[in-house]
Amino acid sequence: MRRSLKDNSDKISIKLLLIRTAILLLLALLIGAVYFLPQLFISSRVADLYCRNVFPLVAFLPNSFNSLFLFSLTENIVVCGSLILIFLIIRKIVILINRLIKRGFVSFVSDFYKLLKNILIIALCMLIVFQMMHGINYRRPSIPQVMGLTRDTHSYEEYAMALSWAYEGMLEARYQLGEDYNGVAHLSTSLEEAVYDANALMNTISHEYDYGMSGNYIRAKGVSLSHYWSYTGITGVYDMFLGEANVNTDYIDILYFPVTLCHEISHAKGYARESDANTAAVMACIRSNRADFRYAGYYAIFVDLYYKTASYASEEGKAMPISLSDPAFEAVMRDIDASAAYDDSLADNPFTRFVERFSESANNTFLEVNGQEGGTQTYIVPTSIYVDFFCNYVYLEE
Repeated sequence: MRRSLKDNSDKISIKLLLIRTAILLLLALLIGAVYFLPQLFISSRVADLYCRNVFPLVAFLPNSFNSLFLFSLTENIVVCGSLILIFLIIRKIVILINRLIKRGFVSFVSDFYKLLKNILIIALCMLIVFQMMHGINYRRPSIPQVMGLTRDTHSYEEYAMALSWAYEGMLEARYQLGEDYNGVAHLSTSLEEAVYDANALMNTISHEYDYGMSGNYIRAKGVSLSHYWSYTGITGVYDMFLGEANVNTDYIDILYFPVTLCHEISHAKGYARESDANTAAVMACIRSNRADFRYAGYYAIFVDLYYKTASYASEEGKAMPISLSDPAFEAVMRDIDASAAYDDSLADNPFTRFVERFSESANNTFLEVNGQEGGTQTYIVPTSIYVDFFCNYVYLEE
């Protein structure tokens, strides 16, 4: 009789084990399905319809909530959450070991199963939020496709005209900016006002070029630990779970900050690809009524076009259309030197180099697993897009 009861108990245990294993496998399959199925079955047209019509509604609540705070919720959650997570992990390990010692292996396996199940459920929920707030946005048509910037070859003359246009726009905007005692240009307004203007600017440019961006207000936040963040080489982050745009404010580099600000807001408004966010940001900045934004936008185009144009000129034996010996360019050089000096001021040691390499590798991996072949190289906007924009939207209008 005792033998029969023991056999029945073993059968129940094995049956329970099989059920639990099946549940874990099902959760793992659901996680895989939520991640891969949108990439396989959601077309760019469907993704665009979602981004234009559904995404703004999905993102409205998190956008509105985090906009109530002047400080970065993402930063506080990461810092405080990491400490809490470490505490919980240590606590759970101690509990599991204690259960193993006091109650035996069966109790330990039961608790470990519950832990693993909870982790998979949390991962599944986070992945669903990720897809709704960011993942599906990778599938929509690119900014160049929306704007009709599809040519990838242009003549030297077109490059030369586009470079001259960007150069003149950059110098004109730089002339209007205020300077500090070192002769370095700075933002025209406070950070909060710049954030407000950047949000309005992205709405305007989205309507003008039919980007289909979310009209939700995005209150980009400066990060308090920006100085330490600078060691990673990252200047901005979009938190897709909170719908929050975060920017590095340790050194508000007039050459890059306005574009970075608009870049992160572009992510929060529905464009996931890095090249799209960069393109939208630069196109917006050059159309701004703020000289500091125009300066950063034209500078981005100028830098991207200069070396390609110089290579073209060398191959064809032609002179460059601009001269960097122009006295007006000296003001730009002061800004460039100040930017380089800030980079040089960051500590250079094995630890900071490891942090920078690790963050670069993590970001690169994240981008590649989300279908952005080339990883961090996708931040680079092809120069042909700027030349095509000049030919289609500037030269023809003139």
